[in-house]
Amino acid sequence: MSRGFKAHPDNLAKAAKDAHGHAEKVERFSSNLDSQTRGRLLGKGKYGQIVEKAIRPIIDSMITDMSKAMAKGHRSIGHGLDITRKNINEAEEAIRKDMRRHQDDRDAVHLKLGQRVLNEDDLRDRHRKQVAERVDDLRRQGHGPQRHLDPTDEMLKERLREPAKRVDGNGNPIFDSHGKPIYSQQDGYIQSSGKVDPAHGPNAKERLGEDAYLDAENKDKRHKCDAFSTGFNHGQDEAFMHADLHGRSLLDPAKADRQYIRFAPEDAWGPGDNHHERFRGFYIDPDRPMTGKDINYKPVDFRDSGLLAIYDPDGKGGHKLVTMYPEPKRERNA
Repeated sequence: MSRGFKAHPDNLAKAAKDAHGHAEKVERFSSNLDSQTRGRLLGKGKYGQIVEKAIRPIIDSMITDMSKAMAKGHRSIGHGLDITRKNINEAEEAIRKDMRRHQDDRDAVHLKLGQRVLNEDDLRDRHRKQVAERVDDLRRQGHGPQRHLDPTDEMLKERLREPAKRVDGNGNPIFDSHGKPIYSQQDGYIQSSGKVDPAHGPNAKERLGEDAYLDAENKDKRHKCDAFSTGFNHGQDEAFMHADLHGRSLLDPAKADRQYIRFAPEDAWGPGDNHHERFRGFYIDPDRPMTGKDINYKPVDFRDSGLLAIYDPDGKGGHKLVTMYPEPKRERNA
């Protein structure tokens, strides 16, 4: 630009608009590559290298060059747009060259009409593997999946165990006028005793004996939980993963201690009126805790429930998930 040049605001606005337009073209190009081209390109042999070796480096270079140009201010906008156009053209030409180069290769994948190398089952399996790896990592961070995703329904009930009887000063059970034991309550809910930590895994009492009643993370204390034993339904690993990702987005990086993050399910998974169906859980019937020797567990109503995620600093500048579980509305579970 000439010395003393002063950009007119209208010109800058137009240049910025052009920049956004080209950025959208790049995004649309890459999206089309994913949805329309990737299935026909990715596979065995040389076809599987087209995107990795020809296209992705160009797109990465384009993003880097554009970012550097834009960082210099409005004087570099024109140069940045030229770089963008050049890189898009190079990317398109790279696709054409690779398609021509492999057209007659013996190792090229020959597809029937409508057939894809990576079919839906392959993509689904790959995604499931990635989700499983992430949930395994969360297991190593804390006890969220062990207590609120992995357990069976029976294990959730075992976590509540049995109603705790009220006792007098001498430790003797108190009975009502009908000779039935009176059970301890708090805020209208039955308190229980003999809780088995689900983090011990299946058949804990058979495998561990009295140790099953100890906390899996701290063997010096007995396991505890409140009036509800809750978790995610089986098969909700992906929902658990995305809930954790949303919880992390709400963390305050300036805080160096434990953080309690509460949010609504739709904040993590998007709009929907059936997110409560992802959860399961039990509590002991306050009106009739026992029928003979059988404990009366009631299923939790999770409508309008929220999620609580608890994070601790991991000592590396980030946070680890201690636990995460659904919190039911108490008024729906009287």
